[in-house]
Amino acid sequence: MFFQKNIECHPLKKLSSWRRISLVTWDKPKDPSVYGVLDVDATAALQLIEKLRLGTGKKITITHLLIKALAKTLAQFPEINVVIRHNRLYVREHVDLFVQVFVEEEDKADLSGAKMRDAHLKSPVEIAGELEQQSKKIRSGNDPNLKKTKMSLNFLPPLLLKWSIHFLGYLGFDLNINPNFLGLPSDPFGAAMLTNVGMFGLKMGWAPLVPFSRTPIVFLAGEVTDQPTVKNGVIVIQPTLNIGVTIDHRIIDGYLGGKAAGHFKKLLENPEQLIEVSLRA
Repeated sequence: MFFQKNIECHPLKKLSSWRRISLVTWDKPKDPSVYGVLDVDATAALQLIEKLRLGTGKKITITHLLIKALAKTLAQFPEINVVIRHNRLYVREHVDLFVQVFVEEEDKADLSGAKMRDAHLKSPVEIAGELEQQSKKIRSGNDPNLKKTKMSLNFLPPLLLKWSIHFLGYLGFDLNINPNFLGLPSDPFGAAMLTNVGMFGLKMGWAPLVPFSRTPIVFLAGEVTDQPTVKNGVIVIQPTLNIGVTIDHRIIDGYLGGKAAGHFKKLLENPEQLIEVSLRA
């Protein structure tokens, strides 16, 4: 052969649904992503989690507080809770978040997720119950929306898969036509994505914006670990949560991002603001 291989490699045959979709989603780097990090003192949040667990018997985690705090932040700053359509910003009527769910299959792992609607109006206990129900359906394969979507996309070759994803994005976001008539869910991702990699023992990281989701902000929460910090000129050790944040710079600039991040951090470090009055006693 005249030409030699530049890289010795062979095709990977067993791919998850998410891996197949991701391969046709991203192109060469040319996106407006901006990356940041939030270091949150998790002392009060951990104390509240323990109190809620004892008081309700529910398995409340840091993820449920993150969902509540992020939803309240989007409600406080509606200029972030938007979608871009024809180069114009449209404020969403609801505060919707997409929470990623890890699905372990026989010979591979996959990513899926649950949409949480108007979580700013729900308590962490209600959020925990709703997320648990949705996660069970997803992991058992009984989620109707997910099943229809996989059936629609799983058997398409890469070229048609890429075209289909672009078409669905154009249909649902640019034309604002509900794809329910195709057996697919409407606006499945909302205005923000949240994933927790702390369960894998990872301290922190950053996730990419997902173009077909039209979601302008992605939060990636790491494991809560004891870390040194300076308080009043003294080095102390405190439980700290590191959160990697990826934002769409077309929507969120430094000024708006700084205000929203400050609000979000204040909620997590003073988590009594995240619970109902009846639970504060």
